[in-house]
Amino acid sequence: MKNILRYGGLQGLFAGINPRTIYLYSIVIGLLSGLGAIVFNELLHAAVGVTMETWARLPLPPMPGEGVSHAESAGPPRRWLLLLLPVAGGLISGLLVKTFAPEAEGTGTDGYIDAFHNKAGSMRRRVPLVKSLATLATISSGGSAGKEGPIAQIGAGIGSAVGRYLKMGARARRTMMVAGAAGGLGAIFRAPLGGALTAVEVLYKEDLETDALMPAILSSVTAYTLFCSVNGFNHVFSYGGESFHTPVQLLFYAVLGLACSGAGFLFVRFLHGSKRVFFDRLPLNKYLIPPIGGLLVGIVGFAYPQAMGQGFGYVQQLIFDQPIGGVHATVGFLAGLAMLKIATTSFTISSGGSGGVFAPSLFIGAMLGGSVGALSNQLFPTIVPDVTPFVVVGMGAFFAGVANAPIASLMMVCELTGAYELLPPLMVVALVALVTSRRWSIYANQVDNKFATKAHLWEMNPNILKRVTIGVAMRGIYDQAGIISPDLPLGQVESIARETGETDLLLQNDRGELCGLVSLGDLGDREDVEHLGSLVLALDLVNRRTVSLSPDDNLIRALEFFGDQEFNKLPIVETVNGRDKLLGYIRYRDIIRFYRREHDAPDSQPMIAAK
Repeated sequence: MKNILRYGGLQGLFAGINPRTIYLYSIVIGLLSGLGAIVFNELLHAAVGVTMETWARLPLPPMPGEGVSHAESAGPPRRWLLLLLPVAGGLISGLLVKTFAPEAEGTGTDGYIDAFHNKAGSMRRRVPLVKSLATLATISSGGSAGKEGPIAQIGAGIGSAVGRYLKMGARARRTMMVAGAAGGLGAIFRAPLGGALTAVEVLYKEDLETDALMPAILSSVTAYTLFCSVNGFNHVFSYGGESFHTPVQLLFYAVLGLACSGAGFLFVRFLHGSKRVFFDRLPLNKYLIPPIGGLLVGIVGFAYPQAMGQGFGYVQQLIFDQPIGGVHATVGFLAGLAMLKIATTSFTISSGGSGGVFAPSLFIGAMLGGSVGALSNQLFPTIVPDVTPFVVVGMGAFFAGVANAPIASLMMVCELTGAYELLPPLMVVALVALVTSRRWSIYANQVDNKFATKAHLWEMNPNILKRVTIGVAMRGIYDQAGIISPDLPLGQVESIARETGETDLLLQNDRGELCGLVSLGDLGDREDVEHLGSLVLALDLVNRRTVSLSPDDNLIRALEFFGDQEFNKLPIVETVNGRDKLLGYIRYRDIIRFYRREHDAPDSQPMIAAK
């Protein structure tokens, strides 16, 4: 490791900080994250009390585990408000997110994952605040979303801010971000181990961020202790069902795992597909898209209010074997609620609403577990005498599949319910759901493993890369995507970005020289593009320090640049007749492909993009 750091120029990652002090900073971050969780939790309970209890007079189920009991409604429910509240919530959320922090849109956890892998552990200071306010508007108005998204971003933002304040390098800053996210999750769900494991596991499909595990645990335990000192050391859900003691039941739990896998596939496809196919194509002002999603949620919620909000109270009713919102819990009804929750969550998140998907995932899994358990009880009452364990196990199975986080999901569910005796069936269904769900994920920014992220550059063997120059590696492979003229109007730049999928662009003038780097992501979601499109040129958008490499530089030097910057291309410039001519560019993924091929077959050639 020391040789890698010395050669690769990564010795500044910790910026002179003793790694042992990272643990102290993790505790401080845990305190701050726990405080953030307390404030957010109180604001959310107050907001829901006003909108759902006072205005809509919707009788919400109590949550004894969280110490939340809802007052009796003063009159008959105002169902018509369930149509209007999500529209208003979508409007407020959309205004906040699209105006002040477009990256706060969506699940929140995805934003945390993206900042870890692609932004060197940096997050704008305003993102946690905007995310929190937007999520408060979304959930309190009936939008189907959870509170883990904003609390993960609050914690991650705190960790990132601490890293910036201490002038930490990218590696340490990423660790502080993970610790912050773990603290927020551990506090808000009263799950110190589950929160830490979730923060380190959701980053990858096949891996764990083990380097940050100890700081994550310290932060999570600290935040959990502070949060529960104020709100009580209870589990979120109260569980009184039977324990696992019949091995043959594992067959029924395996069936539940398959059901959760199938439903998870529908959830992921519908969530991402509804955004890409429907909401992104609506010919409306961007601020009107979230209210459209809210209207669709309200239409479903008017008939089935159980599919709105977080839904934790209805899950508790199912665990207690009570009617769900006054409706008897039959096999078909529970399965139907799971499908409706998939729809309302997709409408909420894909239209631009703000909130997490963990809470909806628990609801969907609980309903599927109740449905499979109820059917098994009807067919084999002596083998499956109690449906309640299936509800709890279903919660863990569904999230394990859609998030590729089996270890975190089973521990989180155990700590949420206190049903540690259900750990064996939880392990079985999590494994089944994971094996059958590996190809998809609810988190778009999740990567396969550490080998596929810039966060672990220092673990690569520099001896493989230092002997190869960029000039040799780029031989014979050319690509013109991502290189444009500096004289193009902004409107045309936007069109090219949409057509090619390239948002990071290189500018090249008529003499073949590099003029600058432009990242459209820095502009945010600008409504004034239509008005400025013909007035602003690509050259006016240059807002990054122009860096370049030469064909004589080796690949390890290129790797250094990618470690601390968000731009996904590095220009390759060659001096010809006294002028610096742009030859093309290299991507991080090109270096990874070369590394893999050299590692397995030394004579193979990399894929390098160039012009």
